[in-house]
Amino acid sequence: MKTIYENYRGFKIHKDDSTYKAIQADQIMFAQSPLSEVLDSIDHYIDVTESTNTAHLTSTLPQN
Repeated sequence: MKTIYENYRGFKIHKDDSTYKAIQADQIMFAQSPLSEVLDSIDHYIDVTESTNTAHLTSTLPQN
């Protein structure tokens, strides 16, 4: 397995034969080919996670 990115938005990207694997906290989160699909999946995952966290923080803040 060859490391492609050591830290791409918090993920390690490895190439194993013809499959790219995105690993976070020692768990494979995405395994796809080509590389662009893995990177797009990570970007989408981060965007959804950030928007969910932002919506949660906004709804829990006291309103004046």
